[in-house]
Amino acid sequence: MKRACPAATGQALKSRQLRSKGTTMKVTNLLAAAALTIAGTTSAYAADPVTLNFFHSRLAFMEPILKGFKEAHPGIVINEQAPAENYSAADQSVIRGMMTNSAPDVYLSSYSSLPTIVGVMQDRGEATPLDSLFAKQGADWQKANYAPAVLDLAKVDGKQFAVPFTASLPLLYVNKELVEKAGGNVDNFPTSWDGVIELAAKISALGNGVSGIGFSVGGLSDDWYWQMMVMGAGDHMLNGKATGIGYDNEAGMKALRITQDMAMKTGMSVYADPKPAQQQFFAGKIGMVVESPSDLVAYETAIGDRFTMRTVRFPLIDAKKGGLPAGGNALMILTRDEAKRAAAWEFIKYMTSPQVQAEVSKASGYMPTNVQTAKVLESFYAAHPNFQTVFKSMDAAMPWFAYPNNTAPDVWRGVAPILDQLQRGKITPEAAMPKLREHVASVMAAK
Repeated sequence: MKRACPAATGQALKSRQLRSKGTTMKVTNLLAAAALTIAGTTSAYAADPVTLNFFHSRLAFMEPILKGFKEAHPGIVINEQAPAENYSAADQSVIRGMMTNSAPDVYLSSYSSLPTIVGVMQDRGEATPLDSLFAKQGADWQKANYAPAVLDLAKVDGKQFAVPFTASLPLLYVNKELVEKAGGNVDNFPTSWDGVIELAAKISALGNGVSGIGFSVGGLSDDWYWQMMVMGAGDHMLNGKATGIGYDNEAGMKALRITQDMAMKTGMSVYADPKPAQQQFFAGKIGMVVESPSDLVAYETAIGDRFTMRTVRFPLIDAKKGGLPAGGNALMILTRDEAKRAAAWEFIKYMTSPQVQAEVSKASGYMPTNVQTAKVLESFYAAHPNFQTVFKSMDAAMPWFAYPNNTAPDVWRGVAPILDQLQRGKITPEAAMPKLREHVASVMAAK
């Protein structure tokens, strides 16, 4: 499962991979040409090649990007290690590598994993932030390429330990025809959850096996969906002392009530996995689903011409105080070897350059992390409005909450079934809150 962005179905991912392979040569040529504008790299390493071990979770668009870098930078050899199936597996592999001095030189970490990986590095006395590398480039260069809010996503304790490679916020993927049949308008879509739930109920009332919404909050392998609801209510996942939940209040109760209402008031089917709702959406049987923009290309490919898909902003429970957990990933330098760090820095600058970020966005739907990319993509965005929605949501971006001491899996193991029962109507919000309170407190006490 892709943390910042839940994994696309096998059918959609296969389609995206085929599309990527079909355009590999075109993309590679563009990226190779763009890389030549990054001064000094080839000449600096041509006499004495540097090999970097690069590790990431499986991304279909990575192949042409790496090929472009290798062709333009013969002095830096990128050894792409076998990609992990998901972030959790990748994290554990990297942590084991640290313990055996076999960690990769560059790691593409999810934002939620950064504090854990940095914590392990700090415990081993190996934590070296990237602030000095940014300082050498100069403040003008940094300002020209990266917005402060984007860089903040990859900071730990105020220090820059990684550079954002992709960024995403949750969106509603909407079936335009079903919305209109139910009397709605995608260009004037509800901005509150009460309005979304009302519209979803009308879509469900159309009959013929159609459902209004698919959003099983307990159905992921991590709490990304649940963080959307808690943060969207203006609350915190843990209290200030990290001893228990931070949403044991009226805002938290509202998040629980809306989580139940979206299922109970619309007749939504609750699943333990997002795939069934995805498949039904592809078939035109669900009016709206929650997804990351990173799956935009995969969804468009899977839907084809069956219906018109539009993306709209994910509603906040509290429009003034609420925020959304930013998904995506960032490039970390784990090696302490000076020559490899210098080469890794050139690799990171290439990967986050405007041209590369433009190709990543077009191949996936992720929001580019380089501010200059918007100009590169002007004509593309004009022709593909679905790709612009995430930009309109960035005012709500917040760092993905990272639980201390790698306790996220234990927290979610107990929270997920409670939310599942809540959406199935088996328990009330009032009964769910103490269950959540007790479970998270027990995990935090054992950390």
